Amino acid sequence: MLNPTLWRYVLARLEAGQPVHLTHVGWHSRHSPGTTGASLAVAADGATEGTIGGGIMEAELIQRAVALLQGWTPQEGAGLEVRELEHRRKATRGERSGLFCAGQQTNLSYIVAPEQASVVRRILELLQADKPGWIEVGSQGLRLDETTPPELPPIRFERPTSDDVLLRAQLLNWKRIAIIGGGHCGLALSRVMAQLGYAVTIFDTRHDVFTLQQNRWATHTVVVDDYVEAGRRIRQPEWTHVVVMSADVDSDIRGLIGVLRLEEGAGPFPYVGVMGAPAKLARIRSALKEAGVDEDAIGRLYAPIGLPMTSNTPEEIAISVAAEILQERERLFPFTAAPSP
Repeated sequence: MLNPTLWRYVLARLEAGQPVHLTHVGWHSRHSPGTTGASLAVAADGATEGTIGGGIMEAELIQRAVALLQGWTPQEGAGLEVRELEHRRKATRGERSGLFCAGQQTNLSYIVAPEQASVVRRILELLQADKPGWIEVGSQGLRLDETTPPELPPIRFERPTSDDVLLRAQLLNWKRIAIIGGGHCGLALSRVMAQLGYAVTIFDTRHDVFTLQQNRWATHTVVVDDYVEAGRRIRQPEWTHVVVMSADVDSDIRGLIGVLRLEEGAGPFPYVGVMGAPAKLARIRSALKEAGVDEDAIGRLYAPIGLPMTSNTPEEIAISVAAEILQERERLFPFTAAPSP
């Protein structure tokens, strides 16, 4: 649901006067190929954008969507359909999906009319600007709420018991990383994390460094006079992983001071890590203590950052760091843990 490409596709079809069939995964268990928030848009000619898990399940959904669209009239409305699917040969809880992964998922499908192009256009604007807003899906189809502040979990689904909203999804990306240091490693990590669906903010003190100028994966690029400023300029700190990988140890220390001083008390950042060999990290810890940083905050540092593996090039380091962030995600954000089927 956070995929701008999907919403651009929907908007283009609506602006051409064509209705679009949309499906969102409202809930999934472990082993399900469709994950919560995954979305699929289908046009009347069978063209699609996105996915809700693939295979025979998706092929059947596309066929159904095309048939609905070809006979649809505006008077019929959104036509919300909720399907609880089981990916096993003998379903005990819902419909058989045709897949055999042993997982479960709940799909919500409805038709978006061309008259709703302005709503979809605004959804796309908020996504591209990294601004908050809630997509709502209910019996009346698609709505947008820009008044409710963002909070976690980002997706709320209730099984149908009334005509109320069944699905609410936050447009502001909750998967966020702030990288302090815009050099080669920062560039490589920006690329990997953006490809994993994270909103990336990159900080540097050098506005003209070529790796910063080449960084087309960062959502936000911030040039500061002193890395100590970075911590207080991070949006949604309670959702944001912080990775410190600047050009020198003194800059790393300044960046960590700015972040870890905010950690004292509420401790907003779920993850703060710094790259370095043992001697460098010992110097960093000593400097942080001298600067008066709380020892508990220093103790929570991921140092050295990343999973232990052979990682010497910027690209290998980026994979190591990204792997650790993914490994820690369910512990840091428990709502991401899908239940067993």
